[in-house]
Amino acid sequence: MSEECTLSTVKYTTTHEWIEVVGTDGTIGITERAQLIYGEIIFIDVSPEQECEQGEIIGRIETETGGNFYLYAPVAGEIYEVNAALDEDIDLINNVPENDGWICKIYIDNLSELDSLMNLSDYEDYEEDEIDEGEYLPETDFFENIDDY
Repeated sequence: MSEECTLSTVKYTTTHEWIEVVGTDGTIGITERAQLIYGEIIFIDVSPEQECEQGEIIGRIETETGGNFYLYAPVAGEIYEVNAALDEDIDLINNVPENDGWICKIYIDNLSELDSLMNLSDYEDYEEDEIDEGEYLPETDFFENIDDY
C-alpha cells in the first residue's frame, strides 16, 4: 500500500482500535467491542501534535469503574487533532464509538503499515476467536442485571 488511499479504507488492530484512512490522513477510534470490554467511558486523554510509532501508546481511556486502558497507534505518524466533541459529550464514544465517537486524527507516515492491520472480515473472525477462547468477555450476568447494582 505504498500509494495514497483515495477511497475510505477502514482497518482494525488486535487491541481493538480502528483507523479510517483517506489519502494519507487517518481517523482513529475504538471499536464497539472495545467499548463493551471497557464499559462506560468517562474520560479520554490524547495529546494533539504528538509523533508516534505504530503500536505506541498515544492515549489513556478511563472508565466509570476506575479502569484505565491505553489507546495504541495503529500506524506511525503525527496526531494533529483530537475530537473536541468528546469534551462536550463523552457518551458519543459510549454510544457510537465507530462513528461520531472517533478519538483523534493522524497524518500517516507510512501507508504500507496498514498492510499489517485487519480488514473488517478478518477483525470479525478475530473477535469470534476471542469469544471462543473466553478472552475479554465481561461477566454477562452483571450486564444483564446492571440495574440491580
